[in-house]
Amino acid sequence: MRAAVAALVLAAALALAGCGGGGGDDATPPPGPPADVGWPRFGNDDDQSRFSPLAAVDRDSVDRLGLAWSWAPEEMALWESFPVVAGRTLYVTTNTSQVIAFNAATGARRWTYTPQVDFFAGGAVGQQPTNRGVAVEDGRVYLVTYDARLVALDAATGRELWSTRVADPRSGTTGSSPPTFWQGRLIVGSSGSDARGSRGFVAAFDADEGEQLWRFWTVAEGRGGGRVWMPPTVDARSGIVYAGTGNPSPALSERPRRGCERWVSGMVALDARDGTLKWGANEVCGDVWDYDGGQPPLLYETRVDGRDVRAVGHANKSGTYWIRDAESGRRLAPPRALIAQTTPRPRPSRRGTTICPGALGGVAYGPAAHDPRSRTIFQGAVRMCMTYRTGDRELGGAPVLLGGGSARSVPGRRARGTLVALDDGNGRVRWRRTLPAPLAGGVLATAGGLVFSGLDDGWLYAFDAGTGETAWRGRVGLPFGSAPLTYRVGGIQYVAIVAGGSTVTQQTGTRPGARLLVLRLGGRPLPAR
Repeated sequence: MRAAVAALVLAAALALAGCGGGGGDDATPPPGPPADVGWPRFGNDDDQSRFSPLAAVDRDSVDRLGLAWSWAPEEMALWESFPVVAGRTLYVTTNTSQVIAFNAATGARRWTYTPQVDFFAGGAVGQQPTNRGVAVEDGRVYLVTYDARLVALDAATGRELWSTRVADPRSGTTGSSPPTFWQGRLIVGSSGSDARGSRGFVAAFDADEGEQLWRFWTVAEGRGGGRVWMPPTVDARSGIVYAGTGNPSPALSERPRRGCERWVSGMVALDARDGTLKWGANEVCGDVWDYDGGQPPLLYETRVDGRDVRAVGHANKSGTYWIRDAESGRRLAPPRALIAQTTPRPRPSRRGTTICPGALGGVAYGPAAHDPRSRTIFQGAVRMCMTYRTGDRELGGAPVLLGGGSARSVPGRRARGTLVALDDGNGRVRWRRTLPAPLAGGVLATAGGLVFSGLDDGWLYAFDAGTGETAWRGRVGLPFGSAPLTYRVGGIQYVAIVAGGSTVTQQTGTRPGARLLVLRLGGRPLPAR
């Protein structure tokens, strides 16, 4: 009897195996974790959208966000680095142009690259060293150092492969932001000291050897200003480079500037192949208020008057958002004021002139995010009035030193923040959220219906993308000068952000400090400080 039963069981097992149920060659393997999703570029994609399709962290689950791992650099404040994640490695920079590579899931350090940087070569006058990240492509990490060198590193080991000079730092030119990679080229912008009046440019270098391919000067020879503070945006399809440009030099002037000076306080569009100008646009004419257009331009598809349009969006320190046709530069919508503005704007004076927003207000550099599903642009801004004084070189009151004078926050006027949702076609405001502290570093939008950002009050926020209401907030205790990013490794979605503040923090008096925070669902409580 036992033998008969055993035979029947064996026969049944063989039959199941023949039908594919026993794990034969044709069996479907058990499902594994979803594929890894990185954050490979400054704005996640070529268009600088700062949008992620990840949705595990959504309105229902965001309350379970906690700390996965963190890292604190030594003796650093005003940290504005924007990390990137390629493969399973997270790359971040410090203000001394140091690059650190971490295991993106565990936080284990993989390597550190510490360049020799001359911080006194001329560009540091009136300016604090800053570095906003690296570009990673084809197994290489590309860094622009503070003393204006372009460096290529091996992404796996951190070994230096080559280094080349972008500009002479004695001219006042510095490097603060990563290059943008396009078809074997590295597109680099110039930052620098207003006090030195350096001449702005966009330049392209060969990504294999570092040889310069072309250079476009944003202002005429003999002039200063027009610096390009943030990474240019390159349209991968058309090969057009879009770069926001800074104010003319000197930044402050009691004399009026007539007309629109090409191409300052606005944007330029260049051919990425040879650097020739496609079009240029001024956003603030006669700029004597230091209204840089430092923000990286945003590219996207939208519909205007019933037709599909490739558009480019951009904001600057005046606190205004522009939407243009990416091919021609023609305005597609009226400029939209994100915050209250002093109109008409008075000129700076030796006695002091108060203007809203000031030199650190509006949108200094913080990138926007774009959700292609709802066709919405999410833009953060700072509401900070400042007093301009021409010829002022006193260091009292933590002034911001500018060419031609200085700017200080207005005593008794608390700086605040604003988050605005704009229709990406006509620029109309869908909702506007007033925030208790400045939002300087930028935002992240996700398919989970959330918009993430950190404020100067030390809280990391997740806002409902449809209404602007707070869906979650976590106490960190440090101000934020960078935007969040998100990625997935081993089936787990992480949200990462650098905390450390921006130049706004010097005016608000928020406690300095720095920490890289990486969060996940079910993580440990945030380390409030």
